[in-house]
Amino acid sequence: MYWIRRRQRTLLGIAVFAIAFLYLWWIAGDLFNLGVDEGIYLEGARRVAAGQMVYRDFFALTGPLTFWVEGALAHWGGTDIPLLRLPMLLEVAFLAWAVYWLAAQFEGPWFASGLALVFLTLESKVHGLVVNHRWDSAALAMAAIVAALTAQRTGRRELWLAAGFLVFAAAWATPPVALVALPLLAWSAARRGALAFLGGATLSAAGGAAYLQANHSLVPMIQGLRWAGAHYTAANIVPYGAIWLGLATVGRQPAGWSYFLTTAWAAIPALLPPAAIAGWAWYLWRRKDRALAAEIWPLAAAAAAFALSAWPRWTADALLHTAALSWFLCAVLLDRVSAPRPRFWLGGAILAVSAASLAAKSAEALQYLPCETRVGTLRASYGESEFLAQVERWVQPGDSVFAFPYMPALYYFLDARNPSRYSFLQPGMMTREDEARALADLEAAPPRWVIYQKHAPEAVLAIWPGSDPALIPMERMNAWLRERYRPVDEVAGDWGNVVVMER
Repeated sequence: MYWIRRRQRTLLGIAVFAIAFLYLWWIAGDLFNLGVDEGIYLEGARRVAAGQMVYRDFFALTGPLTFWVEGALAHWGGTDIPLLRLPMLLEVAFLAWAVYWLAAQFEGPWFASGLALVFLTLESKVHGLVVNHRWDSAALAMAAIVAALTAQRTGRRELWLAAGFLVFAAAWATPPVALVALPLLAWSAARRGALAFLGGATLSAAGGAAYLQANHSLVPMIQGLRWAGAHYTAANIVPYGAIWLGLATVGRQPAGWSYFLTTAWAAIPALLPPAAIAGWAWYLWRRKDRALAAEIWPLAAAAAAFALSAWPRWTADALLHTAALSWFLCAVLLDRVSAPRPRFWLGGAILAVSAASLAAKSAEALQYLPCETRVGTLRASYGESEFLAQVERWVQPGDSVFAFPYMPALYYFLDARNPSRYSFLQPGMMTREDEARALADLEAAPPRWVIYQKHAPEAVLAIWPGSDPALIPMERMNAWLRERYRPVDEVAGDWGNVVVMER
């Protein structure tokens, strides 16, 4: 009977992962997306594939892991969007599987599989399914937590070693995720696995540092992360759970009942961590179950560390990447404290709504039209494909371009060369020294084209509330562009208009 249950649990887990991956591939695998940070990593992948090193040769805010992974794929297989998004799709599908696996350790496999598919509904925001360092770190940190819980139950020290290695690999993508190592270290110490955990962490940290040092990038990385700590933090501090940052300025914030329902749904990732911690504290205080507490408290502490790692940009979207663990904790708690009949009807209603949402997103993918681009055939809205086509009439493959201030994806989609080390210049965050360095790059190799998008100060402050207003205009850069470039076209896009300027 045990082997039958174990086989059933394994097969359901495989089914959860397969369904999640195929669904994600269908809705986002080849979707054209211009208005997000994905362009930073796509452009970085091209640079790494060409032999450049992150930090040493081009600017980066985050850890190097995402650039390494994407650069390796671009080097070995080209720069097609479906290929470069493959790690992200696997990672998001893995997070759904991890929710299933964790829940199956405490509840039945059918409950766990339903929980995973409902979580898939939450995490599959179509325009958020793009290459991003947060997906990399979330998947690696969740893998570390899975290894840690297995080590807790089996006593295998090699799993503590794996947990240490994986959590520090996550920090190579998103450095603050190293916070998750603290509760896992305490957990391993309680199970006499601290040395193994620290050994795995040291192996991961030393391996990455050695590679950087061999390529003369370790010191530039340290300098870059110090810069991020000083300037990114100040410009990007937002309230916990912020949702509608900047969307009102481009007319994308809903109103009425749509605003209420969308806000309630979007706020879930911010509500989960405190609900999980407070709920399990109450439950364990009442039950006095020491064996359960020995597993739940480290998991709850890891969920809190996960949420803290999203600071300073504590938006609901950033917290979504950290939500898998607290989602599992809240769902298992709700299952244990609710009565059978209400639990049955509530679970059925949630599953029905989730199934409808998954079906609607799958059908929506059919509304996008095939769009021929320089990086392959993608699916795009009519407005986005027209925007790209109009810019392509001016900028030819291989032309030198400077996209100012913040449209890094254009370098990738236009197959254009950026003469600067900066793929973006965030107004109000970049210092005058950054502006001067970018100007020096442009003066040394003036680009033929400039793609210029004007950002009003109020729009910048709506998106990045901590920005320094004195740094927003970037007057030296604007003056240099006005003196040397003339406008030749204005192109309207879904996220605003840009001006094409020629030298």
